[in-house]
Amino acid sequence: MEALKRINPAGHGMLACVIALAVAGLITAVSAAPPGEVWFVLARQCAFLGAGVACFLAAFTLSSEASRRFVQPAIGVLFVFLILMHFTSLGHTANSATRWVQIGPLTLQPSILFQCFWPIALASWVSRDPLRLHSPKAIAKLGVIFMIMMFPVLLQPDLGSVIILIVVSGFTFLFAGTPLRFLYVLIPVLILFLWVASVFFPHVSSRLSYWDEPSQQVLRGEEAFVAGGITGVGPGNGVMSFGFIPESGTDFIYPIVAEEWGLIGSFVIWTLFLAFTFFGFRVARQSETRYGIILMATATLMISFQAAYNMAMVLQIVPVKGLPLPFVSRGGSSIIALSALLGVALKAVYEGRRRPTPVNELFS
Repeated sequence: MEALKRINPAGHGMLACVIALAVAGLITAVSAAPPGEVWFVLARQCAFLGAGVACFLAAFTLSSEASRRFVQPAIGVLFVFLILMHFTSLGHTANSATRWVQIGPLTLQPSILFQCFWPIALASWVSRDPLRLHSPKAIAKLGVIFMIMMFPVLLQPDLGSVIILIVVSGFTFLFAGTPLRFLYVLIPVLILFLWVASVFFPHVSSRLSYWDEPSQQVLRGEEAFVAGGITGVGPGNGVMSFGFIPESGTDFIYPIVAEEWGLIGSFVIWTLFLAFTFFGFRVARQSETRYGIILMATATLMISFQAAYNMAMVLQIVPVKGLPLPFVSRGGSSIIALSALLGVALKAVYEGRRRPTPVNELFS
């Protein structure tokens, strides 16, 4: 594959960061597994990582034009599927939320796929006609479509995913060159959106109140950082994962890393995400097409922002939301979606611009 040969050191560095994060997540998941479930956790996490690699390679084999044609019907199918989850037996409810689909012993969260589909659709939209970015009517129309698309996600309820997509969309418009006067409108819209969500969804207001009065989940997470100290208690020697911290394998896996690997391990994870962001934006700048630049920057921001929010929420800097730590948290929905997004984005960068056939070759 020509595109594969064109991956340069910046792309290799970005992929190395992802691999290192995935390995760290695998080690943490196994070391924090309950007694008697080590092999099950290992097999399940390896299966999810294998699925992530397969999705990355499959996405990378698609041409940019094929992925752009595919994403709109894919969003439509996903929207219908999410609606059906609320009115049929397709949806699996846990923790008062209907976000998952049960497939044998595994549960997947279909709405996470928006983290793959929406950046592709948005990058395609802004790159096909840059004049749209100066049209309030066109942007408003896209905003209405976005809110309709997010309606079943809000019903789950899953406010965290919606907020991530709104913030990332704002930065995508900024990357694409949208006038700042249009982007300023997003701030009051986001505030109004949060207020409406807190009124209609009780769990949102409760999460915001936890910001002032930390939950036991956050307090126990802070205790894990204290217990880990500088070097940690060692892999497999931590106790916080055994029911002391809810969702310790998914949303709150960072405190488990801090307990077992200490401040050093926490800093390594943070550094890997920082390096991933640096390499991601370097790769974006190397694209020969506007679409590749915007999509790679958006994909980088999608992963980096989610990682930053996850690490900030366990330290009580921002309100707690159900967001996994990308490539580190246990589970497959996020790994699959973000791996596919990286595959499409890298292909858009390294595929290269189609050049016209020289005149002398037309008549040869």
